[in-house]
Amino acid sequence: MNKTTARSRSNGSFPIRVLMADPDEGLPPVYRDPLLREGFELATAANGLECVSRLRERVPDVLVLEPHLPWGGGDGVLATMAEDANLAAVPVMVLTSCRDPRVLKGVERFPINDYQLKPLAPDRLVRKLRALLNHPRVCFNLAEQAGHLECLITRRTGGRVSNLSVETVEGRVIVHGRVYSRHVKQLALAAILEAFEASPSQSERVELDIEIVPVDDWQSRQCVSNGTRVHRFSE
Repeated sequence: MNKTTARSRSNGSFPIRVLMADPDEGLPPVYRDPLLREGFELATAANGLECVSRLRERVPDVLVLEPHLPWGGGDGVLATMAEDANLAAVPVMVLTSCRDPRVLKGVERFPINDYQLKPLAPDRLVRKLRALLNHPRVCFNLAEQAGHLECLITRRTGGRVSNLSVETVEGRVIVHGRVYSRHVKQLALAAILEAFEASPSQSERVELDIEIVPVDDWQSRQCVSNGTRVHRFSE
């Protein structure tokens, strides 16, 4: 799908083709009518093999993928897409209720455009799908993003975040650490915003868990905290 086609479809000139791959047969009917009303065309697949077959039969504009697919899994579908020039550019939204880290790690290895947890309201799904068409090249890879964020925060703060670590948990990126001033914490915030500058909506997956330690305690390496604040970024 090229940029002109993407713009035409998102502007309503053509139906937006969505392929939803999910083993739950009760899920597509929840979204079908709302999507049709908004100019979408919905096809479905119940397993990995069927999903790959439908992808090759008619390339969709967007793939909505449940990682916990039988017969191949979501990671198998993404691996196939990555090796197929006709499918590699298709935007992918992961829509799941899965909390199994083994399953999530399988799909986190591949570029994904959006990650949403079930249940997702139909109107929110519509907004997210349109956003994917407007920014088809903006992808994230959680495993790579964690390493990138850690390097960016270290550089932006001059290495002044103690015990800095970035982990991925259930589709979220969590930044941990300790700083001795609010200014350094703000620098860490700025680094995260810089990392997501191309796609601010993706920053909703980031949580900042950095505590401010008083200077005296910092110097004596005693971890007496003023309290941990968890910042959630939203659209």
